[in-house]
Amino acid sequence: MSLPYRPNVCMLVYNPAFELWIGERYGSTTWQFPQGGVSKKKTLVDSVVRELREELGVRSEHLGKIEQLEATHRYDFVRTPPRWQGRWAGQEQTFWAVQFVGQDHHIDVTRHRPQEFSRWEWCPPGQVLERVEPIRRPGYEQPLTEYLNKVAHL
Repeated sequence: MSLPYRPNVCMLVYNPAFELWIGERYGSTTWQFPQGGVSKKKTLVDSVVRELREELGVRSEHLGKIEQLEATHRYDFVRTPPRWQGRWAGQEQTFWAVQFVGQDHHIDVTRHRPQEFSRWEWCPPGQVLERVEPIRRPGYEQPLTEYLNKVAHL
């Protein structure tokens, strides 16, 4: 019997300059977008807001427009995390463009435990693929293109 894929939301958080938030994973040197699991008892938007609160330390009032993109990405785990062994084959991501309307000082990646990111920065969309870890690049291509065409109009 094959295992199901864990539902996951991945956020392209953008500032007024349409730069995208990327973070360096805590205890690692890899960069990525914020992402996380979907709660069965909540909506997808609720999961987006929860993950941004946990990973970026932002409050919902610091978030503007939240738009689901058409892009999706399914991938198998290279190394299944121990707590998911026997439960999930990998993750199935939906992508979200999320407008950040707060100030940079409202972002605090140390606010939640366990801490997900050690540091972060705003990245021009055209530089994201060269900055993130190679394994994430295939999954990020479609949502980045969609973000540029629908949201940023750059």
